[in-house]
This record gives sequence, C-alpha cells and structure tokens, in this order.
Amino acid sequence: MTDNRFASALRVPLRALAVAAGLALAAPAAAQDTQTVTIATPGAALHFYPFYVAEAEGLFEKEGIAIDWVDVGSGSRQIAAVAGGSADFAVVGMQAAITARQNGADLVSVGALFNGYPIQLVLSNAALEKTGITPDMSVDDKVERLKDISVGVTGIGSTTDVLLRSWLVQRGKNPEQALTIQPLGSPPAMFAAFEQGAVDGFMLGAPFPQQAEAAGLGKVVIDPLTDDIPELAGVPYTAIITRGALTKEKPELAQRMVNALTKAMKAQAADADAVGAKLKSYFPETDAALFSAFEPKFRGKSATTPVISKEGYQKLLDWVAITSPEPVTVTYEDFVDDSFAEKAAGEILK
Repeated sequence: MTDNRFASALRVPLRALAVAAGLALAAPAAAQDTQTVTIATPGAALHFYPFYVAEAEGLFEKEGIAIDWVDVGSGSRQIAAVAGGSADFAVVGMQAAITARQNGADLVSVGALFNGYPIQLVLSNAALEKTGITPDMSVDDKVERLKDISVGVTGIGSTTDVLLRSWLVQRGKNPEQALTIQPLGSPPAMFAAFEQGAVDGFMLGAPFPQQAEAAGLGKVVIDPLTDDIPELAGVPYTAIITRGALTKEKPELAQRMVNALTKAMKAQAADADAVGAKLKSYFPETDAALFSAFEPKFRGKSATTPVISKEGYQKLLDWVAITSPEPVTVTYEDFVDDSFAEKAAGEILK
C-alpha cells in the first residue's frame, strides 16, 4: 500500500460504507494476470505488521496480487465486509472473527499476523487524578481503581472492548458497574472525542496513545506489550481472515496471499531495521521520532510464521471465554485452515 493508495481509500467514504454494509462492488479490471484483492481495514495499525511489510517490499505484486485497501472503520465492519462478500480478506483480531463464526458466519483464518495485544489503555490527566492510578502500580492495582470514568472503544464486541472487559472480569469486577464503556467507531473519531474531553480514556494501538502522551493529554496506564497480564500470555491476536467459500473456490489466490505474507516474515527476519523503517510511510502524520520509538516494540510481536498453532488457538479461546456470555464451540479445525500456511512455511521458511 503506497501512501497515495491508502490516502485514496480514505477519501472514498461512500464506497467504504458500501463495503461495510456488505454490498457487492465492481472490482477494477485486473491487468493481465494480476488480480485485485480487496482488503477491509479499520485504518492504519502496526499490528498488521507482516501485511505492511509484504506490500512495502513488493511481495504481493510478485505473487500477481494488487491490494485494494478499503477503510471500513472498525473490526465489526471488517467482519461484515468479508462475511458479506464485498471484501476478500480482512486483517483483523481473531476474537471478533471467532465470535462471528460461532454466530454462523463462514469465516476462516488462513495465516497469523501478530502475536501480542498492542491495544493500550490511555487515561486523561483528570482521570488519572480521579482514580489515583500511578505508573508504578501493578496491573491488578490499576484495574481495581478503574471506576466511575468513561472509556472509548471502537465497538461493543470489538477487541478493544473485549480486552478492557477481560481485565475487569478476570479481577472480579463487573464492567457495566465499574465503567461507562463508550463505542465510538473509528480510531480517529475516538481520539478526537478524547481530545475534546467527551471520554476520560480510550483503548487503541499506536500511534494514538503515543500522540496523546506527546500532546500532554494523558498517559498510557496499561500496555499489554510490556505489562505482566497473565491471561494474555501466548494469546495470538491478528490474522488474515477470509470466507471459507473463497478458500475452496480460489485456493490459488489464498495460497499466493499467504506466500507473500510468509516472504515478508522472512524479509523481516533478515533485516528488521531496514524493513521496519519502510513502514513509516503508512503513518504519514506521525512524527518520525515518535514512530521510531514505538515501532521496535511491534516488530517483536509480529508473527514469524504464518502457522497458527493449536496451543495458541486454545489460549485464545481461554481468553475469549473470560467475557463470553456462552461457551465458545468453534474448534481449531472449524476456524483455522492451516493448509496454506503450512505449505508456505515449509517452502519459504525452510
């Protein structure tokens, strides 16, 4: 995704809304043997790390794929776009996709992207004073003090929402009684609400927490990438999600997508600094020094193989069960189509 292509995607809100609603869109004619693939995204986020590497390194192009990014604003809309057939793939948290699968959506994961939770809880200066939370406190102590404030999430049932609720429930607190959890849609909309004082805090990944701190608006109080949160140990996060029907109707396309991502993982392992520097172009409005400060934390959690292990999947289900109102019955075999990842890893990462 070049800067211009991503900027162009952001300038077509009507089209993005159509995708989110599951309306079929006419795909642009592919030149010769290049196939255009529509990717539903919630906006730029470093927890899609290998995907950005694959595009920045021209690896999709070498696989005969042209990426068409469509920003639909949130994970739930990404899921709706893929399930409805108006997007081919989504780069999204597996938790939301598993929930949709349990509710009947024909969704599968074909490859891992990110193996950590980079969504940080940021509180305003006023909320920090009100709660008495300080940086040296343990996560348990910080969660105990989370009460009588409002926190923005992208949507109810999104990873930002479930992650926040899981911290509370795991420590014996009722989220509905402790906090006002406010769904605010896209990350930029949430950050704007925080700037204006409409919410006391928010749950987002980089660069928004870092921008809030740089502007003196508040502080990161919980960061799963650095804090000790036992229930998140070994839990995978984002993956490349598609319809089960697509893997059967276009298996060669799914394989080429996973091949490109696997080659990106190999390129990152070979020269992490050079590859990481190229990703700054996906965040044109983020200060270069700020980006350089937080990017290394993300590369350390970027998937090194496209294969999602059964052990990792079970840890994910255990975490989802903390807040799920009903037992999660979606098995590894139901949700993970590992055939493409196993083939790519065997041929490319050997």
